[in-house]
Amino acid sequence: MANINFNDECVHVNFLGLPNVPGIAAEIFSALSERSVSVNMVTQNSMRGGRSDLSFLIRRDTLDDMIRVCREIAEHVGAQGVSFATEVAAITVELKSPSDAAHTLAKIFSALASVNVNIEIINSTSESVICIVSSTKAHEGLEALMNAFK
Repeated sequence: MANINFNDECVHVNFLGLPNVPGIAAEIFSALSERSVSVNMVTQNSMRGGRSDLSFLIRRDTLDDMIRVCREIAEHVGAQGVSFATEVAAITVELKSPSDAAHTLAKIFSALASVNVNIEIINSTSESVICIVSSTKAHEGLEALMNAFK
């Protein structure tokens, strides 16, 4: 059985419409680092018009402080906004080997689709696949994945 981890104590932070120029992400994460914020699963998507979105996860217990901090950072770097999705969970499936990724991804997508769980964000490394899903369907998704990887 694959090692599967579940975390429903996370918040998805999304900086929207950032200027797509070098140094913006450095400013954001420097400001967060100064406040010792624990961050993981960083993703950035380039968009048309010289803008991009940058998202990551933080611990739910830091949200109250981070709302103000992230809004200040967003204004400072010229973001169009920042959003906080609190009704999410992260399900992590560890890979047996990097060459197993396509097979593992196929199983993940199939298992989650079989219980009508939509993946909001997915991130894959050579070691694991992390799926961010709605917390309302997270336990169903977790069970489906555990069954798929028995």
